[in-house]
Amino acid sequence: MAESQDKRQISTISTLPAEIRTTILEYVFSNTSNNSTSLIKTSSGNICMHETYKPSLKLSPLLVCRTWYQDASLLAFNHTPFLISNPFHDIPRTISTTLHTKQISSIRSLAFVADKRHFRKLSEWNNHPFGIPSLNLSTLTIILQRSSSWHYMFDYTSDIVHLLRVLQNVKRLVFVKNNAMVKGSFRSWFNRLVGLILKIDHAERYDRIPPNLEKTWWRWEFDGVGERFWLEAGEPKEVVDEETYMRGILPLMEGLRDSVELEEVNPDVRATRMYY
Repeated sequence: MAESQDKRQISTISTLPAEIRTTILEYVFSNTSNNSTSLIKTSSGNICMHETYKPSLKLSPLLVCRTWYQDASLLAFNHTPFLISNPFHDIPRTISTTLHTKQISSIRSLAFVADKRHFRKLSEWNNHPFGIPSLNLSTLTIILQRSSSWHYMFDYTSDIVHLLRVLQNVKRLVFVKNNAMVKGSFRSWFNRLVGLILKIDHAERYDRIPPNLEKTWWRWEFDGVGERFWLEAGEPKEVVDEETYMRGILPLMEGLRDSVELEEVNPDVRATRMYY
């Protein structure tokens, strides 16, 4: 009688069709709750680093079994917002020595806490984030370190502008004030950064022979309530005569003027300069 009974097959995730396994894994790793992001909105509306967020918690389902790890490790990296909260980490070395190339290229969101050392090293990036060509990010977030020291962001404006002209493999670059102390005010620095982007782009196009065109053109927006701003990468601007170019950027200049009018009165002489 026992022999006549149907033998029931034990089902495991490894026996499921690949399409179903992928759907399950995408659901597991696409969780977007407040506990699964590197930034959080405070009661006052500003955006700050999520102090208790740990990327390892997002990756913990990979420990369920070997099949999950083999099938989903790259998918998990793709959906995980990575956060490096320790400003003393050597980020390029950490990424290059702990991850293999496929894992690095699967990362889409990376945030890190920055102090003056990080901003000084931006000029060493060349064309790629942290100088790592395999890193291809949808969002790169720079979070200012919160401490008793001031951030003199005006000191790094020129280096950041030159980086932006050549930076590739980053679709969205975000700067978050994070309740840090910024000398000259955060909005004032944003305005000087935008002003210098426009000034240098014009000079590189029309004061050089041949023109030195940007590799990436950025669209920008400032969030006064959240105390952050972001730049979104786009295609380089086409080559046109100077008069046509000036007409094209006129709305950007007007937007900059309106933003400057919102600045707080600041005694720092550097905050009164249009281009620093």
